Amino acid sequence: MRLLGLITFFILINSLQAKMFVRKEQTLFTDRTYSYNEKWTKIASTEEESLKEIIKFLSKSKTGKAILLKAKKKAAKYGETLSDIIKVGNGSLTDTTLIRKFSPSRPDQVVMESKSTVYLNKNLTVMNATLDLAHELTHYTFRKAFNPYQVNFSLPDFVKSTVEGTGGEVDAYLVECKVLTELFPVKVHSQTNCSRVVDPETGKLSRHLGRKEFYKMGNYFQEFQKKMSGHSHDHGPSLTHASNESALFISSAYGLPYPMAAVQEYESIMSKVCENDKKRLALMKERISRSPASDGQYEQNSQVMLFAKMNDSFKNRCSSTPFNF
Repeated sequence: MRLLGLITFFILINSLQAKMFVRKEQTLFTDRTYSYNEKWTKIASTEEESLKEIIKFLSKSKTGKAILLKAKKKAAKYGETLSDIIKVGNGSLTDTTLIRKFSPSRPDQVVMESKSTVYLNKNLTVMNATLDLAHELTHYTFRKAFNPYQVNFSLPDFVKSTVEGTGGEVDAYLVECKVLTELFPVKVHSQTNCSRVVDPETGKLSRHLGRKEFYKMGNYFQEFQKKMSGHSHDHGPSLTHASNESALFISSAYGLPYPMAAVQEYESIMSKVCENDKKRLALMKERISRSPASDGQYEQNSQVMLFAKMNDSFKNRCSSTPFNF
């Protein structure tokens, strides 16, 4: 399976005047010398040291340096460093764990916490690892946190946030392409789809073109429309960019075009949310039934009313799930 400095962030995205600095195509020069197509985990004695080299190399890009600084500031708010939030993994992704806490004695009082970790695919080359790190740090730094336990947590809003929201897939890809132009300018047209999100008139990266590309779903378009029509009561965004043109951008986590991947992620999240809420309501009902008379009629009525409100919310949000209270 998902804000400070936004003006600066979009200036960085929209400025595509690549610095054509001199470098050999096959060799990168930092404190160490290695090939751009070398496996990144092998450029130092350990994976941890190799990761430090990739971070160092990313910082040589103006855009990469800005993203690293913002990620560092965000991590510091949680008492963490870049080393704490960036790990070596089997795939590149930003994993956000949502932790919901409540006491069995007070199931109506919920505290939400979230924690994010960026994983960098250990099988990538130096070039692709650098680009993936820029991409994932954009998610980590800029994507807004969501709370699936809110009544207004809708599928249309979730898809829009995932694909085109601040720090979503479009933004992350534009940042990735910006880093590519700054560190590997000769590769922009030969090895990536970055040219597809460049405005031919201005020569600059375009969020509009990015949205069009990421909403292309090919054969999944009709299924997507069907899923969205089932949530028309949510009054979410219309997602007018969605089309049946051939999809170029596929989610590695689901093997689907990103809008459909977001649908699957939403359904997975809501299945867990509804199951958890069912358990919370059961605890609350049990607590009400066992409340001693000494609690007073007012307290008893308040608990019953709160239970009814939560139960109505559960039925509205979980009507499409197999859970019935």
